[in-house]
Amino acid sequence: MNIDFILPDIGEGIVECEIVKWNVKEGDVIAEDQSVVEVMTDKAVVEIPAKHSGTVHKLYYKQGDIAQVHSPLFALHTDESASEGNQNSTDDTTTDAATDQVSNTERVNETTSHSASPVNDNTSEQGNLAISDKWQDGDFEPPIAIPGKVLASPAVRRIAREHEIDLLAVAGSGKKGRILKHDVSNVCANTVSASNVSANNDERSTTSNNAGESSYTEKVRGIRAAMAKQMVASVNTIPHFTVSDEVRMDKLIALRQSLKPMFVAKDVKLSFMPFFVKALSLALKAFPIINSQLNEDGTELTYFNHHNIGFAVDAKIGLLVPNIKGVENLSLFDIAQQMHTTIEQAREGKLGGDALKGGTISISNIGAIGGITATPVINKPEAAIVALGKTQKLPRFAADGSVEAQNIMMVNWSGDHRIIDGATMVRFNNLWSSYIEEPETMLMHLK
Repeated sequence: MNIDFILPDIGEGIVECEIVKWNVKEGDVIAEDQSVVEVMTDKAVVEIPAKHSGTVHKLYYKQGDIAQVHSPLFALHTDESASEGNQNSTDDTTTDAATDQVSNTERVNETTSHSASPVNDNTSEQGNLAISDKWQDGDFEPPIAIPGKVLASPAVRRIAREHEIDLLAVAGSGKKGRILKHDVSNVCANTVSASNVSANNDERSTTSNNAGESSYTEKVRGIRAAMAKQMVASVNTIPHFTVSDEVRMDKLIALRQSLKPMFVAKDVKLSFMPFFVKALSLALKAFPIINSQLNEDGTELTYFNHHNIGFAVDAKIGLLVPNIKGVENLSLFDIAQQMHTTIEQAREGKLGGDALKGGTISISNIGAIGGITATPVINKPEAAIVALGKTQKLPRFAADGSVEAQNIMMVNWSGDHRIIDGATMVRFNNLWSSYIEEPETMLMHLK
């Protein structure tokens, strides 16, 4: 008999998903738990497996189509024994299995899924964030199979379809020949311009191509829509204030350089982020108010003993803010190792829900992409967030009055002014900065 796989209601306001890639075609014989399709929602890219063994009878959507919840994704032809207890197309067991599969990855708390600013997640040495030899840092696209091996994201392919452009004829300007949005826009503009010249050649029209003719409109959905909703809620409900400072990085730079070989020997590349994260955890022990959260109506304040520190990952499918759990109990090596694994999964859009839930404070490293200062928006319901700028070599006065070159990093803290006052935030920053400027002082606190 034929059984329809129904896309279940996966919660968190998700009502649709985009078909990223079919791993099977009609007529294929597949096994139970075999990956059938990859779909992208506003949270992640998810692989959906088959509930039963059988033959693929029908695929209800094409690659790039938008599937609605409660609609069938595909039909599977199974024998009677395999489908016992599944006598109709909306079988509850099938739906429950689908819910388990998708929700494990998708059902994340919107209040901890998105950060304040779409920034990168590591320091200038981004090589340690490479997903693989094929997809280098900042160059990830969701897995897509296109005839002719054209490399392009779902959004780019959608634009190309709307303008009836063959991607095989488009020269990609991205890495490895990937086709970007502006490549398609340029083709649109050239096509319109050529049409205008051909139609008006006899009249020798002097009207130039209007810039608006190469514009396009697309729906705001997925992670971008969820982030927009989260940022509006944060700004409208949390009174923000910002404290800025500069931190001397010279000693930390030297310490990191001396530790790098030991980390490399264990196949972990050491960046500055694990130092920032560990120093933040140590400072939170002295200022628990920074690691607290106010409830929705502002009547209760919860102090967290655990330090789940989030960091923004600027993945191609959107901004994700995974967090490292229990940093207060982790070593520098543990943090570096977990961050590397988490970043790989985040950039593939395949993080489990646990990695995105339960954050207590966040870091945005704008310096990794060249930013110096920023005013970060708090990742509601957290109470604080810090934006780290790039390190610059600048002239500063020494203690004896002479001028010397120092490596300076700008930091910008945003706090929830309902529970944190300016003086407390400055004292907290002073302690955190002291661990960065004199990293050896962290040793007395390490377990």
